[in-house]
Formats: sequence, C-alpha cells, structure tokens
Amino acid sequence: MTRKIVLAFPNRDYAARLAEYFRETEPEWETAAFTHEAALRLRLQEAGGIDFLLGSPQLLRPVEALLKGASCVAALVENPGEAAGAWPELNVFQSLPSLTAGMRALLSDRGKAEPGGCRLLTVFSASGGVGKTSVALNMVRQAGERGLRTFYLNLETLNATSRLFGTGEPDSLSRLLYGLQTEPDRFMERLEQSVRHQPYMRTDFVDAPDHPGERTAMTPELLAELVGAVRNTGRYDWIVADPDSGISDWHRKLLSLSDRIVWLVTDDWQCMEKTERLLAYWRNEVSEWSGHLLFVRNKGQGSPANRWNLPSPAAAVMPYISDWKGMEQPGKLLGAAAFCGAVDGLLDAWGWERRRKEDKFDGSLGSIRRGAG
Repeated sequence: MTRKIVLAFPNRDYAARLAEYFRETEPEWETAAFTHEAALRLRLQEAGGIDFLLGSPQLLRPVEALLKGASCVAALVENPGEAAGAWPELNVFQSLPSLTAGMRALLSDRGKAEPGGCRLLTVFSASGGVGKTSVALNMVRQAGERGLRTFYLNLETLNATSRLFGTGEPDSLSRLLYGLQTEPDRFMERLEQSVRHQPYMRTDFVDAPDHPGERTAMTPELLAELVGAVRNTGRYDWIVADPDSGISDWHRKLLSLSDRIVWLVTDDWQCMEKTERLLAYWRNEVSEWSGHLLFVRNKGQGSPANRWNLPSPAAAVMPYISDWKGMEQPGKLLGAAAFCGAVDGLLDAWGWERRRKEDKFDGSLGSIRRGAG
C-alpha cells in the first residue's frame, strides 16, 4: 500500500538526503520534500491526503491550521521539547534506520486504539539461537525502568527462563487458559492467582509450562483470547511476547495481533536463508505487518559478512556480548551497557517515553505474589 510522506525541513541538503534514503529503502513510501513555508502551504492545500508529515517546528507552526490534512504529524527536532508537546518528536541526529523505525512506529499507531491502552510487542525470528529471549528480557527490564507496566508472556515450547524467574507453578498458564475458556468472566480473579512479579525485572509474568505439549496445543483463537483478556485488565502498558521460531497458525496469529514485531536475524547464512524463505511463505501477511515490522540484527560484530536481502534495512544492530555464553549468573543478561544502549535506542525510536510520575501505577497485579529471585 502506497503511503504519501511529506518532509518539511529548511536544510535543503538534509531534506534531499532523507527523501532519497526513503525512496531507496521504503518502496511503498511516495516521498516529497519541502524547504520553504510557502511551498509546504500549497501542498497542504492540495487535494489528496498525506499519510505522514515530518517537519521542523519552525515550518510546522506557521501552517498548523492546515495540518488536519495529514493523518500523522511529527516534529523533527535537534533537542527534546522543541515541539512543546504539539506533536510527537523524532531526533534529527539519530541514524536514518532509527529515524525510519520511529516513523514506522508512529504510522502503525495511527488510528489504533487497543483495549485498555495496552499494546503487544513480539520478539520473533525464523531461526533458533538468535537471542530472542535475551532481547525480550532486556526490553522488559528497560521499559520497567521507564515506569512502563509490562507483562512478560513466555510462549516458547521449551522454556529456560526459570533460571531468572525462580521456580514457580508450571501449571499456572494451563489453569489460566482453561479458566478463560470455561469461566471468562472470572479471568481477573484467576490472573491474580496466577501472576507473579519479578522486582529486578520490574515485570509481571505467568510461569511457563514445563511440558512442551502445553505449547503445541495452543490455538490461534485461544491465543487471541488470552492477549485480549490481559489487555482488557487495564493493568499494563505493554505485553512483551517471547515465542519460539515456529511457523504454526498461532505464531502467525501472534504476529498479526502485535503492535510491534522485532524480527531478529544474525549475520549467519543459515539464519538469513531461513528468514528469506519464511518471508516468502508469509508474503501476504508480511505486507500487512509492514507498518510495524522491524528487522534487527542481533549479535553484531563489525561489518556483516552476508548480503542483506530483507525487505527493509536493519532498524538496529544489537552487539554480541561474549559473557552471555556462560550462565553461572543469569542476571548478566541484563547488565551489558552496550546492549542496554542499543535497546534504549529502539525504545526511544518507538516513543516509549517515561511515564509521568503522577501516571505511574503504584502496584501491578504481580505485587500480590512476589516471585523468587
């Protein structure tokens, strides 16, 4: 689907470079750039809508009365706060892939209102061993540090997070799903009985089943009911889903429900080949997810050795952390400064701002039952 993108920035060289980058990397974006108020005003008065207007505050303010013709407007700023709250802000000094990721995130937000304001982020990959759980847990932790209320949803067939979360009740999710089907009006009560809280991770979670059969029996309909029910509690800002790399119907359903998809790849020819094949297999669905699908290269070490043939460039590169190969201290997964910086860059690009102090929730469901570790 073609999206009409308008850039409004007084620096001619930067505007031209940005427009050219979008034309090369975002084939579905029809991009036009303006450097003067008069030309921008004429474009805003023309027939035909604008899907996204990205401009400097000095060009946006004089034409503010005409901006209703743009579905989504964001300010391109050098310093936070320049837009004075009038529009979402994207920083001009970030990399072009990060800037593009921020624009995609705002585009996917447009007109999308989830029950209770809760959104779903899924960390996915076509191949195993790429670090999905490490990325998901770091995102959960850093979102919690920003005051955001998260629910970590482990959907792996074989779960190993008990080393981080401690031993709990492996039947919790099974009972929760059963109750959702038999007594949906009592879901909140059952969730309170099942959920635990990890203080260091700053997240709520439900213990993952020990038996793989609990995952293989998952259906798309049941998954959708579970996600919808958690959203409807109003207790969380984000659900962070951590599935395995399967291609079942419920995996496809999970991605279709997601407001963000972080699709991990590594600089490995097998991973790249599997990714390309799965994208081809899911071709129709991928086109529908394009507004909120970001490719992220994980375990990055210098320049990549393999050609990048994916539909869009990497939105971020997460560094390889050699200490993570040994897990005598699982908490190390959350303490690498370089990795934390890369995760923060993604959260900033998506607009995962810190909640205002007065908006903070002073106790999630999990505060009822404290988990080990």
